[in-house]
Amino acid sequence: MLGLLKYGRDKLGAGVIETIFDWLPTVLPVIIALELAANRAMEAIVVAGVLGIFWLLYITIYERHHRHDWAMSAKRELRDRYFEALYQRNDASAATGADNAVIQRDLGGLNNLDMFYSTLFPTSLQAMMTYLLLIGLSIWYCSWLALLPLACVLLIGFAMMFLGKQMSAQNKTHLAGFLKMGGRFINDLRGMNTLVMYNAADRYGQKFADDSEYFRQATMNLLKTQLQVLFVINGFVYLTVFVGGFVTALQLIGGQLPAAGAFATWFTLAMMMVNARQLGYFVHVVKSNGPSLAAILGTIAKAKAAPATVRITDNRPLKQITLDQVTIGYAPDKPLVTAIDATLEPGKLYGLAGENGTGKSTLIQAILGRLEPLSGTIMADNTAVTALSNAQKAAVFGYVTADEYLFSGTVQENLLLGNRFGDTWQRKLDDLGLMQFVPKLEKGYDTQVGEGGRLLSPGQRQQLAFARMLLADKTVYLLDEITSSIDKVNAAAILAAVKKLSQEKIVLFISHNLSAMAQADVVWFIHDQHLIVANHERLYQQQPTYRRLVDNPETMQKEGAR
Repeated sequence: MLGLLKYGRDKLGAGVIETIFDWLPTVLPVIIALELAANRAMEAIVVAGVLGIFWLLYITIYERHHRHDWAMSAKRELRDRYFEALYQRNDASAATGADNAVIQRDLGGLNNLDMFYSTLFPTSLQAMMTYLLLIGLSIWYCSWLALLPLACVLLIGFAMMFLGKQMSAQNKTHLAGFLKMGGRFINDLRGMNTLVMYNAADRYGQKFADDSEYFRQATMNLLKTQLQVLFVINGFVYLTVFVGGFVTALQLIGGQLPAAGAFATWFTLAMMMVNARQLGYFVHVVKSNGPSLAAILGTIAKAKAAPATVRITDNRPLKQITLDQVTIGYAPDKPLVTAIDATLEPGKLYGLAGENGTGKSTLIQAILGRLEPLSGTIMADNTAVTALSNAQKAAVFGYVTADEYLFSGTVQENLLLGNRFGDTWQRKLDDLGLMQFVPKLEKGYDTQVGEGGRLLSPGQRQQLAFARMLLADKTVYLLDEITSSIDKVNAAAILAAVKKLSQEKIVLFISHNLSAMAQADVVWFIHDQHLIVANHERLYQQQPTYRRLVDNPETMQKEGAR
């Protein structure tokens, strides 16, 4: 937990000021009592007035604008570092459902950090200052009240050790029940039509009801234990305050303490125990979030420990992508393509072809650095693409598929998502012959596209997605079936733009329509687990399989359906 103190340091001073002023209502009655005990009534009034004015100014002016500044700053820094660490993970693009559940748990832990920064730490500091004040008063008045909080903390500690194990087990059960119920709900919702078709909706509905009941019981058990914890803490706290009051009364009656001194000592003890009561509860709550907080800090630490990589951005265009004896696949004993030796350079349009299932999209994923080659290396100039961080890959590679997502909003809002051409973006699109259909739309670039682009035709959606990536001005463009399942007009516009783009960028495109390969300067053809590099005409003449796919494109579509 102490590791959390290093975050939000720019607002740490505000946190300390907030803690001290929140402590004033505790120390002010003690100061007044001590002044009265010394027969300094006027000084007591002056001190009370000055401190009261400062406290009111703090409440009315400072606190309104700076309340919990430290908590907000620390949470913001932690969240930024956590997301940055997730973004840098090499496996971020391959997150599983289990990974997402862990991330969801971690985000819950981030939201609960208010407990540490705005409550636990200030209360701990206030308890420490109050206890130091109690020790001073006990020494001054020869009292042993300062020993009572130690006895109380010891008793609470033993009780919490017993209840803590029970609470930890119930927290795990509660979280497991929540994730199971949530997963069941999402799964049933996505498959609702199928459940209705097979007349299984009632049966699966009962399963969801069972999961809900399990989660309800886990929640009730957790709440019951939390109430037991509160009862134990409150019991020991109030008992300590009662014992302290009884002892102070005896000392007062015996003439060992003046009235004002007795009040000051007992009041300090009472405030100390109030802080202890809060600490006992808040420490327990923070401890219950321990696994998620540990995971958050661990994720951040791993990102910091990762070796530095060569900085590559689109401000330094790549000269080439080189594949050296690369073998790709998902199992060493079942490679898809072996011993690839090839190079991608600006100035040429590269096409990637092959029958379905031969590894075209897998090869694209390897070039993107999302898939580790089974052997060999893929280099971006002199740097292995797998050594680049996700942020560096995002700066270099533009990857477009036939399934790109469009956001609700206007055509222009979608186009300018990552625009690097400033006010000249429209001229850039005109030069490439893209988005020529926009003037025909009712409101031009201000036309709403709808969620997922549903208000546009499939061809218009694909052209918009491709144009959006062009305006992001990447160095390498990898295009996976971006002209499939769209009309000929839009496909031709996209293919013409791809051809122009290849004059200054590295461009590799996949297409099931192998007649489009005639536009490519170089064709990579995957056949019999090997990559053949040639041009369209040569492959057509010398490779029977390639010629068959060009002449009968429906053959590949049927194979893909199978």
